[in-house]
Amino acid sequence: MKPIHILTAAVLTLSSALTPVAVGAADTIEIKTVNGVATYPEGYQGRPHRAAQEDPFLSPSNAALILIDYQPPILQGVRNIDHEELINNTTGLIKTAVLYDIPIIFSHVAVGLNGYNPMIEELRKLAPDAVFIDRTNVNAWEEPEFVAAVEATGRKKLIMGGLWTDVCLAYPAIEAEKSGYDVYVPEDTVGSITQLSHENGMRRMIEAGVEPITWNVVPAELQRDHARSDKLKEVTRIFMEHLFKVDPDTTW
Repeated sequence: MKPIHILTAAVLTLSSALTPVAVGAADTIEIKTVNGVATYPEGYQGRPHRAAQEDPFLSPSNAALILIDYQPPILQGVRNIDHEELINNTTGLIKTAVLYDIPIIFSHVAVGLNGYNPMIEELRKLAPDAVFIDRTNVNAWEEPEFVAAVEATGRKKLIMGGLWTDVCLAYPAIEAEKSGYDVYVPEDTVGSITQLSHENGMRRMIEAGVEPITWNVVPAELQRDHARSDKLKEVTRIFMEHLFKVDPDTTW
């Protein structure tokens, strides 16, 4: 296992790489680096958040999380990624969405219709306030209740995951892009029957405009600035537990 100080540096590098500099009238504090070190005023909380409609990145004010068909029998069909790794990554993703209070939609299929096993409880309980949609359609976007739930979030950037990549995820992700949403797929939280089917699903979505990411991009982009202290401790725990897989109570 790498020393904790190396893991710390990795997180700082990751987040810093994704930290855009805010501009505009609200950005009035000038920070300068002298001999490699910057000095900040007391209580400094970083650069102002960009307006939701102007931010090209995921932010707490413009994003929503949507997870589709994370059900035990569907998971059993996933063969291209280790199940434990997939659940770990998805757990980190859900915890991040809850921490930054972004809208969350969970959807499973055929539970009311024929008693199909519902969403994996381990994941479902992480976000008890999520909106839940039970469907019959393989393509969730053909379910009016699902589309209405997405519209009700008021968000245009959708972080979407689903099982399987090339079926229950690809269909609504492509439809959402065609409907004017920006869709981001954390590829390490999804999977399919074979590596080929997964890759075909990803290729099909990318050609439709979907952006592939990994789950750790989401907490980095939502936090964005290390000086924003209100959620820094909690998001650091998520990184440590689910990305670096070390004791989150370890002192950095």
